[in-house]
Amino acid sequence: MERRISFIDLAIKYRMKDKINLGCGKDIRKNYLNVDFESFPGVDKIYNLNKIPYPFKANSFSLVLMRNILEHLNDSYAIMLEIYRISKPNAVVHIRVPHFSSNNTWEDLQHKRGYGLGSFTNSNISDKFELLKYEIEFSPYRFFMIPLAKFAPFFYEKHLAYIFPATDLVVKLRVKK
Repeated sequence: MERRISFIDLAIKYRMKDKINLGCGKDIRKNYLNVDFESFPGVDKIYNLNKIPYPFKANSFSLVLMRNILEHLNDSYAIMLEIYRISKPNAVVHIRVPHFSSNNTWEDLQHKRGYGLGSFTNSNISDKFELLKYEIEFSPYRFFMIPLAKFAPFFYEKHLAYIFPATDLVVKLRVKK
């Protein structure tokens, strides 16, 4: 017996997803709109994220995921403004980028820059995004720096980052609209 697909089933299957995974690569997430410039299996939209504006309506997404992509793009500030535009009020933005002290920041020829906590707390960004959470990550050999980086991240970045380099910076932001 052939099963007929109902209108409701079609609506659920093709409904607009309000979560987006920008620069997803092979990290395909269920219930996300997965966007990348390459055609990996599971990518929903092929798009060059350096090209602004993005092909999405304003206030479309309640959750934006950017893991290891922002450092590859040409203009981080313009990208953040575009993230702001496509995000719904109070949307959450998760970002993972290489910390400026990381060897990986400068060894990868595709990386445009490294990031510090001030990248996401300066006055250009703080009027549009609220910092909810940050984490400076370290290799397992530098685990002893984790408590200091949590307690005094700006002290760590100013005085110790090049002595005990971090690997990544993970931030969680809330869109202020």
